[in-house]
Amino acid sequence: MTNKPLSREFYSFIIFFLSILCIISLIQSVALISIGSSVMGLQSSDSWMWLAIAVMVITNGALIRYLLHHGYYLAATACAVSCASAFFHYLLILNREWRVFYQEHYHAVASLIFGTAVLWGLSLVFTKAGEKRWLLLSGVLTVIFSLFLAVLFFLYFEAGEGSTKLMIDKISRWVTLFSLIAPFCLLIHFRLEEKRLPITDNAPAQTIPALLKLAAFVGLLFLGFNFSVEALSRSRPYKPSTTELRRSQLVDAYHFVDKSGDSLPYRLLKPFDYDSTKRYPLIVCLHHGGAHGNDNIQQLSADPAPFLMEPGNRAKYPSFIFMPQSPQGIGFSGAYGNASVDSLVFRTIRQLQSRLPIDHKRIYVLGISGGGYGSWHFISAHPEIFAAAIPICGGGDPKYGPKLVNVPVWAFHGARDKLAPVAHSRDMINAIRKAGGKPKYTEYEYAGHGIWDNVKRENIMEWMFAQHKD
Repeated sequence: MTNKPLSREFYSFIIFFLSILCIISLIQSVALISIGSSVMGLQSSDSWMWLAIAVMVITNGALIRYLLHHGYYLAATACAVSCASAFFHYLLILNREWRVFYQEHYHAVASLIFGTAVLWGLSLVFTKAGEKRWLLLSGVLTVIFSLFLAVLFFLYFEAGEGSTKLMIDKISRWVTLFSLIAPFCLLIHFRLEEKRLPITDNAPAQTIPALLKLAAFVGLLFLGFNFSVEALSRSRPYKPSTTELRRSQLVDAYHFVDKSGDSLPYRLLKPFDYDSTKRYPLIVCLHHGGAHGNDNIQQLSADPAPFLMEPGNRAKYPSFIFMPQSPQGIGFSGAYGNASVDSLVFRTIRQLQSRLPIDHKRIYVLGISGGGYGSWHFISAHPEIFAAAIPICGGGDPKYGPKLVNVPVWAFHGARDKLAPVAHSRDMINAIRKAGGKPKYTEYEYAGHGIWDNVKRENIMEWMFAQHKD
């Protein structure tokens, strides 16, 4: 341990960056409480996360220097390991190639994050660093909140019902917000340390630390503003446009309610020139992530619904079009253990079959993005129901490949998709082909996530309606 104290400028530097980090974490936590996982879909999300990474690395670098200066070597090592795991976590989210690994090993990554956070907290409690009251309190709080979040995380994936998952998810968001007390304790510690320093003549500010402060402040000002405004806009109640309201008047609105009280809002469009004495195909249309809610309107404007509702398509391919709406925080697929509304959709399909003249040999499913994942999941869970599926920029579990050998599939994906890794479609197609199936697959080499304009120019309706179960 060295007797020479760190400079006042150093304490000013670490206090500044700890404050910036707390503000960033606060903004991010409030956004998560307001809009949940939709945060990842914000246009400003990537730049905001890069700012968070930069501030986190600088802050922890300064913190490690402080710990080493005072001889808290175990705490410094634990801090470095915790920072490295958090950095690795951010990179997995931001890099589209690595995101596949992240999604497939989410439990392992989460265990690493929680484990290193607990290690960091314990290092402040059971080492010499614990002699400092506010460091000790920060360590205790870090351990408590990290363990609490870890328990909630694993309970979430063990829960079966979507409503239970939503409740656990909501609790975890609030716990994340309150966990900011731990770094705030660090902030108090360094403020008190700075006050204990002897008053000396102010030395001129060093250029690099000053530039880092300026960059962090400007980044927080502009990127934080953009992120906050976009998150606030996404959190506001949905207000349908005049066109959407006009469109909604043409499609019947319903709610399926099961015995437990869970409900599924959906729209049902009857065939063009409907004749109750005839049997018609049923198209299950699954919306993308931007149409979640309970207003029972947004899914009408989410692709591929407008395409299916076009008068020309309705006249040429008469069918019932079933358009369920998934609530916020719940998907159609339950991919990677997330909450799913799939059971309600299947029960609604059975109810529709019992009261409408639906041709049970011609039930089709198609969807985009979240709806693409849902399409893969639906045919994997009940291949006996569907005569064909068109999953667009989605994915599923390759282990179901053998079950899908006899299900006609035409999948689409953009090779440069940053939201839904193209490997997810490739893996499903390869699994089916390996099992002896012959699915169709179209990959657009230079396209990203928005491939619907390309897909709708393909003969998907003609192909789909040519399929039927034996």
